[in-house]
Amino acid sequence: MNRTFIALGICILMMAAMAPATQCGAIYGVRISDLYNTPLPTGKIRVWGKVTSVSPLKLTDGRSEITVTGRTASLNDYLVIDGWWNGQFFSVFEPEMIYIPAGSFLMGNNGDEPYSYPQELPQHSVYLSAYYIGKYEVTRGEYRAFTNATGYTEPWSWADVQDWYDGCGECSYVFTQTDNHPVAGVTYYDAVAFCTWAGGHLPTEAQWERAARWTGTYANAYPWGNDWNAENCNNYWDTDPAGGGYGGYQTTPVGSYLSGASPYGCQDMAGNVWEWCKDWYGSNYYSTSPSSDPQGPESGNYRVTRGGGWDEDPYEGVIVSMRCTSRYTHVPESDWYSMGFRLAR
Repeated sequence: MNRTFIALGICILMMAAMAPATQCGAIYGVRISDLYNTPLPTGKIRVWGKVTSVSPLKLTDGRSEITVTGRTASLNDYLVIDGWWNGQFFSVFEPEMIYIPAGSFLMGNNGDEPYSYPQELPQHSVYLSAYYIGKYEVTRGEYRAFTNATGYTEPWSWADVQDWYDGCGECSYVFTQTDNHPVAGVTYYDAVAFCTWAGGHLPTEAQWERAARWTGTYANAYPWGNDWNAENCNNYWDTDPAGGGYGGYQTTPVGSYLSGASPYGCQDMAGNVWEWCKDWYGSNYYSTSPSSDPQGPESGNYRVTRGGGWDEDPYEGVIVSMRCTSRYTHVPESDWYSMGFRLAR
């Protein structure tokens, strides 16, 4: 802890004394007064200054001032913050992340789980370096911070009021999306763009699966255990009003199913939206994958998706897709209305 603090302090002092844009690791230190006239890198930026206004939060270095979003502070505080500058305001994005320590786990199916498929075999031991993964799926509010800061195009499913199911004639499943609902209808490329902006990446297939099911000694079939329970996640069969009730066709605010948490405490790793993973898909990859930090095949036509979605087949498909070992695929360009993701670092 002390070494880390000292190194950070040295870095900040160097930035204050050197040229306007000084790289410190993967973060560039920039004086507030130079934000308006210096060509800047596209990654995360570090700035520092005194708080001159609380609402909106404003920060000054004595010569120029910026408006900061995503952070609170008291008047006259001195802040050193990391975030992104879009020419108008400085945005700070710090989602709730869960730490997964380095270690090994059993990945894949051992053939005993119900509805096992060949692409889930064989079960094998995988060592992963330590990482962080989002406790929740990326929300509309978080994605809005990204589009506001970068000008990136909003997904087609962005409208607050939605009715994504139109196959039943006169019936209607209209519902209202809030900023606490997961962002949906995003492509793999959209997800990668957000993760890059947020200083992270999509989880690898191995990182996703360990966070979803590993208890430390054995692997669960579902995030919460080995027995299917429709009330533990957003799916066709659950009767929770958060999911629209029985036969609901809508996303739910993230974290609505506390009883469905994974052993590490991650929420919605079954149901709600399908989650993009970093890897290309290989049906036989488990037979040849490295035993340490696997990254998936070098190329392919489809990207891996995990976790199942609210719109999954209401019969056998729900139980199958919600299992933590289930491996599904989509073309990277897919923007299906149940496609979402979570951040890893």
